[in-house]
Amino acid sequence: MSLRRLILTNTGQDVQRCRGCQMCYCESCPDQDIPLDSLIQLILMNDEEILTSRTLWSDTVLQSAHNACARELDLEAILLALREEAIRRGLVRPDGRTLDRV
Repeated sequence: MSLRRLILTNTGQDVQRCRGCQMCYCESCPDQDIPLDSLIQLILMNDEEILTSRTLWSDTVLQSAHNACARELDLEAILLALREEAIRRGLVRPDGRTLDRV
């Protein structure tokens, strides 16, 4: 199942609605390795590397995602669904640390 389909199924959010306006960009999130707007585009490209990105696991990014989308995508729900998928696949621990980090 593609990441887009997974998110649509689990949250009802269609990331294809994103227009790349960058309104969700978070300058005050130093722990992100992929800007949130880029993360959405990577979902559309089905790039599963995002499941272990620092951005996905940043609580600061999660908080800034609340009501950040001009197209009214629920970015918080999208991030949480991706976190759950990463845990389900065994890519990360429930605390967000990748399995190769201690």
